[in-house]
Amino acid sequence: MSWRHRIRAVRGGGYEVRLAVEERALLSALPLQLVSLLDDVGDEPTGGLPEVLRRLLPPAYATDPDAERAFVSMTRQDLVEHHRESLETMSLTAKATRLDDEQLVAWLAALNDLRLALGSMLGATEDEVELPMDDAHQAEWIAYLYLGGLQSELIDILEATLPDPIPGADDLVPDDHWGEPPGGLRWDGTPQPRDR
Repeated sequence: MSWRHRIRAVRGGGYEVRLAVEERALLSALPLQLVSLLDDVGDEPTGGLPEVLRRLLPPAYATDPDAERAFVSMTRQDLVEHHRESLETMSLTAKATRLDDEQLVAWLAALNDLRLALGSMLGATEDEVELPMDDAHQAEWIAYLYLGGLQSELIDILEATLPDPIPGADDLVPDDHWGEPPGGLRWDGTPQPRDR
């Protein structure tokens, strides 16, 4: 049987996983490296975080330090624990040949976390990434691109499980009277400056 996809839904529920030994080793080790960084996170504002974690734990109040400190003290540890659970699930199940729904969703969250962390480290942007040929971080770029491909595969799998849209359902959604601020939003939720 030829496989076009590394992971696929199977009849009766669950997902069959066919990955190379090297892929499984990466998916086992890389999440634990990020978990070890998360273990050192305290309640300092986002500005005090290592660069690699700033996209994982973005500020909620970029222009109000007092509000940011209060937000961090109330939410930081729960958010860190959420990231840790997904990453540990991926690491523990990296050698599995079958995943259930909950594990697959955890894999998707872990892949997102790993790409955000690697992207921060590498200075990746939303623009299409081309692998640099002489970069000192070539292995990290390869991992970043691999994780993106696997993430895309999981999104396609989960998207196929969604029910068909209800015709006319969009007509029931009220208009957004607030709208986005001029210039749109940055990845961290803060407003983009207006073009001049």
